[in-house]
Amino acid sequence: MTTYKELKGTNIEVNSSDPSNPIEGQVWFNSTSNVLKGQRPTLAGSWATSNNMNTGRLDGAAAGASNSSALAFGGEIAPPTGKTESYDGTSWTEVNDMNTARYGQGGAGTQTAALTFGGTPPESDKTESWNGTNWTEVNDLNDARQLGGSNGTQTSALLYGGTPTPGGTANTESWNGTNWTEVNNLNTPRWRLSGAGSDNTSAIAISGRNASWQAAVESWNGTSWTEVNDVNTAVIGSGAAGNQSFGLKFAGETPAPAQQTATEEWNGTNWTEVADLSEARDRPFGNGSRSSALCSGGYPGSGSSPSWNATEEWSLTTLVGAWATGGNLNTGRYIVGGAGTYTAALAIGGDTDPGRVAITESYNGTNWTEVNDLNTARQGRGSNGTQTSALVYGGYSTAQSTLCESWNGSNWTEVNDLNQARSAEGAGADNTSALAFGGNAPPYSANTELWNGTNWTEVNNLGTARAGAGSNGTATSALMYGGAPSNKADTESWNGTNWTELNNLNTGREGLNGAGADNTSALGFGAHPPVTPGAQTETWNGTNWTETSDLNAARGYIGGTGTQTNALAFGGQLVGPGAMATNTEEWTNEVPTTVTFSDS
Repeated sequence: MTTYKELKGTNIEVNSSDPSNPIEGQVWFNSTSNVLKGQRPTLAGSWATSNNMNTGRLDGAAAGASNSSALAFGGEIAPPTGKTESYDGTSWTEVNDMNTARYGQGGAGTQTAALTFGGTPPESDKTESWNGTNWTEVNDLNDARQLGGSNGTQTSALLYGGTPTPGGTANTESWNGTNWTEVNNLNTPRWRLSGAGSDNTSAIAISGRNASWQAAVESWNGTSWTEVNDVNTAVIGSGAAGNQSFGLKFAGETPAPAQQTATEEWNGTNWTEVADLSEARDRPFGNGSRSSALCSGGYPGSGSSPSWNATEEWSLTTLVGAWATGGNLNTGRYIVGGAGTYTAALAIGGDTDPGRVAITESYNGTNWTEVNDLNTARQGRGSNGTQTSALVYGGYSTAQSTLCESWNGSNWTEVNDLNQARSAEGAGADNTSALAFGGNAPPYSANTELWNGTNWTEVNNLGTARAGAGSNGTATSALMYGGAPSNKADTESWNGTNWTELNNLNTGREGLNGAGADNTSALGFGAHPPVTPGAQTETWNGTNWTETSDLNAARGYIGGTGTQTNALAFGGQLVGPGAMATNTEEWTNEVPTTVTFSDS
């Protein structure tokens, strides 16, 4: 077997404290906490659609350690069912039914060794054990009930809360593989809560309701429940996955009532909102871990089009980045053009509110320096290229413009005009190759024009006319997302010939900007009021958008350039008339984190 020293050239260090500046891949043993630790990139999660369940239903139970190995059983349809389905990471297969059809029951265990208990109708104390082929009745609960929280394994499980009392019960029962034993109660009685945990000695009880919706979370140490930090959004009927230290809460229903797409991640101390489900629902089947979870079935809401059997897989696959403060612009402005990389960029024109400007500034990775101005002052973000070879086109001066100017690293030169006057979005490699699309003419435009270094030619239009969107890419591989009117979330991809509609942003908005090399990778950031806080950042992997770390300064109609991995955001409008930002922020797509080897 290859040793760590052979791989990394050093032994695992033993330290009384964590290193002050560990490098990626470094592993050490903390002798004070007696924990093996290491440094790795931080990953963010996202949901991806998978194949549907065979029987759509809600309020059942699930077991399974990951999104590639799950068991879903029982549930509410007409009539209640004992159906059991097994998931292999791709498809659902019907297997043998439970002995007693029911819904609102608890669940624990794995795909091949599961336990179900409680449920209705009527409120039940029955417990059944699954051996991978059949369900067998085993010893009953002490208290018949439904809609409690549950977690654990086939031989070590926990059930807490639920009905029958009108405000919910606080009762907790522990399973040792043979019998149920009553143990200490929850602090807050409730029902329709969810739960996560490894066994009957560690758990978290999440949200639920009694007389009102509860955001309360309690942690179980094998003896007592302790109140810990609340979830951000109180819901009933959410799904859950993970354990006491690293968990997920997803879907659910708010008092409106409204089914939810929201997902929150638990780090043992706090809950953080992360990437949403594609389909809103409540009372789904939930199983897995913080890094690999499954949400299946559930109720999508009265009159809604989504299915009752939808399946989504959660995976930690996206590197988490962060924004860091860079050098300020010399002149604060918004609706500003950009070109270049995050260490060699141009900020072009813009509006100081009031007043369009011709100012051009050059960024060296630390400071902005004023260089030669545009020939025509204008606001607009139709621009692309590098610090030494850039193009700016269209925009608004005293009216919507067709003017196009080319930058050679020293001066701007007027070249042939666009065919349509507008404040267009743009993409392109340099001043010889560009794509101008969308914009405000007015009205909103869907026109697309291609630049060959000499002339603009009209090509196939966008599917949706809009302006104030994010954009990035080249003349043959571009992306457009968001925009006005009505804070759109639409995403369209350009393949050199046609535009194709793809999956939407998580948060529809206008006044954002973007960075990215092509239509398979992008970073969209910022938003214009009234969308708040205006700091949203999402990353695109060619299929889906994932929410990631926000800008430090919320602002709209922001300047931007760079790639998904290393981007630059500058200028923009802060909240309030005339509040022009000089802020510059640099994005790095990999932020290391220290983890213990029990993290999941």
